[in-house]
Amino acid sequence: MNKRVSLVLFTIAVTVVFIAPLTFLYLLTKPIVALNEEVYLKRAVLAAAGLDLPASNADAKALFDGRVEVVASPAAASGPAAEPVYRVKDASGAAAGWVITRTGPGLWGDITAVVGFAADRERLSGIEFLKQTETPGLGARIAERWFKQQFSGKRGPFTTVAEGEPAKENEFDAITGATFTSNAVKDIVNAVVGAAGSLPAEGTP
Repeated sequence: MNKRVSLVLFTIAVTVVFIAPLTFLYLLTKPIVALNEEVYLKRAVLAAAGLDLPASNADAKALFDGRVEVVASPAAASGPAAEPVYRVKDASGAAAGWVITRTGPGLWGDITAVVGFAADRERLSGIEFLKQTETPGLGARIAERWFKQQFSGKRGPFTTVAEGEPAKENEFDAITGATFTSNAVKDIVNAVVGAAGSLPAEGTP
């Protein structure tokens, strides 16, 4: 056996030794990762809808399955960027609100927001972020509780004010030192506000 063949066989053996365990680990954990992502999404939708989150994931899943249904994206959110829309029901089954997901560009990557509305499709019930890779300590602060809570009960379209300043009904505090990220969130939320007008009115199918 010449040296070239030996080198090829050695390379293949090394590849198998290192890749096979990684492949096995990926296949083993793939269902767990998918389940965690599903639970994370459902908890985000519930929070954006303004519902109280149960402590356990099983209870959160049960609440989601009983109070939330996926519906077709509205016309304003159709096209390449169309993303899930959720109808939220109260305990009696009546329409209680809506949740729209929307992805837009951030500073270092996409930001995916989950934005909830009251049944009137105007006032926000909450906002959560499914995905963001913004700068830690700056843009990543959009995931902080104070930032998300300031949208609840307000109606857009929104503009920003400096962090710490009093904000009106259609304003929110931008994050100091993270102007780009704050404007990115504003654009995403305002796009969702526009899409919400195409949702069915309360009491219509």
